[in-house]
Amino acid sequence: KTTLSADPKRFLIGDDEHGWDDNGVFNYEGGCYAKTVNLSEENEPDIWRAIRRDALLENVAVDDEGNIDFSDISATENTRVSYPIHHISKIVLPSRAGHAKKIIYLSADAFGVLPPVSILDNNQAQYHFLCGFTSKLAGTERGITEPQPSFSPAFGEAFLTVHPTIYAQRLSEKMEQHNAKAYLVNTGWNGTGKRISLKDTRAIIDAIIDGSIEEAETIHVPIMNLTAPAKLNGVSDILDPRSTYADKSEWEAKAKKLAGMYIENFKQYTDTEAARALIPSGPQLD
Repeated sequence: KTTLSADPKRFLIGDDEHGWDDNGVFNYEGGCYAKTVNLSEENEPDIWRAIRRDALLENVAVDDEGNIDFSDISATENTRVSYPIHHISKIVLPSRAGHAKKIIYLSADAFGVLPPVSILDNNQAQYHFLCGFTSKLAGTERGITEPQPSFSPAFGEAFLTVHPTIYAQRLSEKMEQHNAKAYLVNTGWNGTGKRISLKDTRAIIDAIIDGSIEEAETIHVPIMNLTAPAKLNGVSDILDPRSTYADKSEWEAKAKKLAGMYIENFKQYTDTEAARALIPSGPQLD
């Protein structure tokens, strides 16, 4: 998230926690918290240049002469940097803007099932907001050495003060009021066994922001019940996750497993009529 938001082509409002009120979107914080594993100036120039006086590095390897080796993960993969937002050159001050038009959910799917990007309708936006599916990645939490599936409502369960369905309904109202669209972007893995490249993810974000994704032909991804673009400018041939597998039955088996996890997780919300109405918008095993 922090890596994708540090984009020299756009102005940054904030890194993490944001609100959406009657006047628009605003940020709660005054800085950024970024991963630094394998950081280079070539790949992430904004974050690289943000590492200067008043930035705080965590868990990085430093030699006797003060040189930092960002590729050294001998202590942990969870190497980080905290820095004030003004260390980024292209920022919005004060940290607020108008109403959101494009909402992007980020998920890191360790199963290799989800498309790199899915176009969500309003009900799907609520469903996937409530699920908050991602994977806990190695180095991001103590004891996590391999990716583990995780469901966190609103992609931030620890920070919720009321029932998750209240947030989902409020988001839906805001989206309808301001004609906003939602997308599920997967930064995880596919059938190649490799993680989706930052280059491809950035091209996907570009297509969302400039609207070209809405002009693309689409495909239906069964089981997960998602709609994905068939082709996007600058993105390699990975948009249909099934095409990345030599044996498509392997994708299907993994998809059924993940769909079952979605369905089981969503049962916690089915005590409300509003949430029950969203079930057809999620994965389907029948």
